[in-house]
Parts: sequence; C-alpha cells; structure tokens
Amino acid sequence: MKKHVRILAAIILLLAFGLFTIPAKAAGKEIVNPNQAYSYNQMVEDIKKLQKSYPSLIAYKVIGKSEYGRDIYAVSLGKGTATTFINGSHHAREWLTTNLNMYMLEQYAISYQKKTKINGYDTQKILANTKIWFVPMVNPDGVTLQQQGLKAFPKSAHAGLIKMNDGSKNFKRWKANAKGIDLNRQYDAGWKNISNNAKGPSYSHYKGKTPASAKEVKAILSFVNSINPEMSVAYHTSGKILYWNYKQTTHYKRDLAYAKKIGKMTGYSLVYSGKNPSGGGFTDWFIQTKKRPGFTPEISKYYKDTNPPISEFAGSWKENKGVGLYVAQESYKLYDNRKKTEKDKLEKELKTIQASARNLKKYYSTNIKSEKNLTISKAFTNDYNKVKNNRKRLESKSKKLPLKYQNQLAGYYKEINKHLEHSDRYFAMIKQGDILVKDEKDLVALFKSGTMTTKTVASSEKLAKSIGKTDSLINKTADSRIKKLAQNKYTKKAKATKKNTDYEINRYKVSNEMEEELNKKQIAAAKRSLATLNKVEKDSKTTKTKEKYVTYQKVENYLAKRKQTLEQQLKDLEEEQQKDVQTETAS
Repeated sequence: MKKHVRILAAIILLLAFGLFTIPAKAAGKEIVNPNQAYSYNQMVEDIKKLQKSYPSLIAYKVIGKSEYGRDIYAVSLGKGTATTFINGSHHAREWLTTNLNMYMLEQYAISYQKKTKINGYDTQKILANTKIWFVPMVNPDGVTLQQQGLKAFPKSAHAGLIKMNDGSKNFKRWKANAKGIDLNRQYDAGWKNISNNAKGPSYSHYKGKTPASAKEVKAILSFVNSINPEMSVAYHTSGKILYWNYKQTTHYKRDLAYAKKIGKMTGYSLVYSGKNPSGGGFTDWFIQTKKRPGFTPEISKYYKDTNPPISEFAGSWKENKGVGLYVAQESYKLYDNRKKTEKDKLEKELKTIQASARNLKKYYSTNIKSEKNLTISKAFTNDYNKVKNNRKRLESKSKKLPLKYQNQLAGYYKEINKHLEHSDRYFAMIKQGDILVKDEKDLVALFKSGTMTTKTVASSEKLAKSIGKTDSLINKTADSRIKKLAQNKYTKKAKATKKNTDYEINRYKVSNEMEEELNKKQIAAAKRSLATLNKVEKDSKTTKTKEKYVTYQKVENYLAKRKQTLEQQLKDLEEEQQKDVQTETAS
C-alpha cells in the first residue's frame, strides 16, 4: 500500500513540473500531405477522400478539361450563399500553391468540425455564411509536365514539347500549359498590351494568339461567372509580394484596405501598379470585369526558373492560413451589402407598385355604384396586368435575396397580392356572371319558341350549374355591397327563371316517364305518373300566379296537348285491358 502511495506522489510531482505528460487522444489521420511534390493524381484522390470525410461541408465538380483532357476540379467548402474563389497553379512550376489550396481546404474543414478558430477567425460562423470555392490546380497538364517530364505525355507530343522548351528535356522551369501558352497571360484585361511576350508557344511568357483561347482559361471564366464570387485570390510563387490592383479607381481605397490587411497577415509587400500595368492575369480580369477585389499573393521566397522547394511550405502556410477565412468573411460583408443595396432598390420599386395595386380598388369596389358599373374596363385590365407583371418581375429578384431581406419586403408583396386577389375574384365573378346571363337567356329563348325537348332539359341543367358557380364566386367577394349588387344583377333573375321553368321541365320529364310506362302497358304506374303530372301542373299555375311569373304559352300548349294524348292512350289501354278480361271470363 505504501509503495502505491509513493508512486502516486511521484507522478503528481512530475505532472507539477511538466516532466510527465498524459498522451492526448489520437486525432484522425489527415488526408492532405502538403510536404511532397503534390501531383495531379494525388490531388484528385485527396479531393474525393475529403468529400467523403466531410459530405455536408465539401463538394466538388469538374468544370472543364485541360488541353490534354485532364479534368479540372473545383471544390467547395461551406454552406453559405456568399462565394469566394481561391485558386492555384496557373503556372506549372508554382505547384506549391496547390499544396496550399488543398491544405487550407482540409484545415478549414477540420476547424469547422471541431468548432475551433484559426488566427482568431470563427470557422463555423464564416463557413455558415459563405462558400469558398477552390480550383487547386488550374494547369494540370503543365504541373504534370514540370513534375514528371515527357513520360506523362504521348510520344507524338514529345518533339513539340522539347521545341517549346528550347531543346531541353529538363522541364523544371516550365510555366505554361502543355500547349505552350502562359495561362496567366490569357485573360482579356489589357491582353493586347502585355509586355515581354514570347513570339510563339513556349515554356514561358507566350500569351497566345487570342485571349481566353486555352481550354483551362475558358473553364475558369465560365466557372467564375457561374459562382459570381465577391472576392478572389490567385496564389502564385515566388517573391513574398502581393498584387492587389489593376487599373482600379472606383474602389481603390476599399481594395487597398483589404490588401493592407492581407499584407499584414502574410508579411508580404504590396505591389502598387503603375498607370499602364501589363495585364492578362486572372486577377487583372477579375478586378476589371467584376469591379471586385482580387489578390495575387506570391507565397515563397524568390526562385528563378524552378519550383520553390517543399521546405517553403511551412512558412507559406503560417503566413496564409488565415487569408482564406479573412477573404471569406469580407466576401460575406460585400455580399450582404450588395444584397442590401439590391433590397433597397427593390423596395423603392415595390412602393410604386404597391401604390398602383391600391389604385385597383377603385375598379373592383370604390367606383362601383350600381349594377351597370359591374363591368371589366380596358383600363382596369391594363392596370391590373401592369401590377401583376411588375410584381412577378420583382418577385424573381427578391427570391435571390437572403431570407432576412426577403422578410423585409414581404409586407409589400402581401398588400400587392391582396389587391390582385380581390381583382382576380372580381374578374372571375363578372366573367361567370356574364356567362350566367347568357345561359338564362338561352333557356328563356327555348321556352319562348315553345321548344320542349332534351335540349331544353340540358339548358336547364346548365343554368343550374352556372347559378351555383356564380353564387360561389359572388360569396368570395369581400365587399358586401358589391356582393349584393352582383346578386341582383346575375343570380336573382337567373334563379327566378330556373324556378319558373322547373315546373314545365318536370312536367316534360313526367310525361316522358308516363309515355314509357304506357308503351310497356304498365297501367298502374301510368296512373301514378298522371297524378304526379296533374299535381305539378297545379303547382305551376299556383306559383306563376303568386310569384307573377311569365307563362310561356307555346310550352303550355305543347304540354297540354301531350297530356291529352297520354290521357287518351291511358283510356284506350284501360278499355283494351277491360275487353281482354271480359273475353277471358266469357270463355
């Protein structure tokens, strides 16, 4: 027991003086190893592993192919709607930037998962608001050629590659893509005025016959336009300097502030471009075309005509590990400010449309004083369509705003939609009311002409349905005054006509039933039908007298004549039946 106490005391003393440590729990094995000549194939393998390890945070897609058919990968990190774009290896011998891109991607994902901060930046918060897109290797052919030499390319291409390399089989100085075009001289920003340009395809400095002719650059341009990033960072080596401006005047102070912050983080010197800088670079194009901040950090010490050694990576990572998060954080601010500006502009337009929507009320309510005013004027239709079309146009724009700004605009849409809905109900009511008027007239016309056939029955049934539809639409009208006017104009008369003509329709139907029964010699049933017919006829006369309904004499004459015919047929059938009974009795 004493021995155990002595051992425990010794451990406590060792812990107190820091001479003994308890091993920490082993962390999960990291995927990206940046301390190597990082190849294209290794990058592709790691991208797929990262996506599987962080499926809710990381995604990837192929955005195009290189001149030799290698897929160009873009990888997203984060869940927000604001976007940032980071890329590497525009130049073949600068593949250390791919190491940095990939390591940054994984370290940010690890930090997000562990809820830690990097250089004071809250990874979870930033990646919840933004999505960082990486294209770690813009120039996969060039990188592969620089790292592996001719063996990675078909023999048919060897002679051309050697020629572009000034006869050398050593490709360590190679910057261009495998067709001899310098990708960072391919962008259409001051392209015509690029200085120090090679005369033809070369390992370095050939800008191509036209801007954006290289497949790799076409892929980047298309991709950037699709993700619409707020800021971009194109990593290069070497020199530990920061390019940040290209003929920028409007947002010079804004971008200078960002550049100074990145310069302070990395320790890189800012390069102030002159009045006529040589362009053609990715960030030159991005700044000029998008009018947004773009930065080109050169991440290592200066190395002439070769790749920086792996030993440069540790320092480069230390200098840049917070850059991606800073740029993403500021991208969200730019995005939010841009969306707020869009919201303010939409709000101004919505106020105008709201006023136009309120004006619709005069058409569907205020100016309606009598039944005669229950119409749809051309002015109403035109004003309604303008409000509806403008609302639809602005709605499509509003849906692109962050939810908080959509909510701020919701009140305008609510009122606009209210007036459009009232207008829609009014339109539907008037159109159906006009249909009801026609249906009522059609039935009256048949009665006036003395037509009592299945066509008349169908017309009556159609009127009944039309009355139901019109009633339903009138009841959806919020204005009780308009509702009463519409009932007087449309359903009151139609219902009276329906009630007035129902007796004659029923008499016609009962007559048909009685005729069928007589044909089948069903005397008892025919007598019951005749009794029903007499009752309906009596009720019809009573109602018409009481309600002062119109009597359609031609119909009355037709039904009366038909009734007489049926009564005679019944009488004849009864006499025939009586004779048959007498004959049977005599025999």
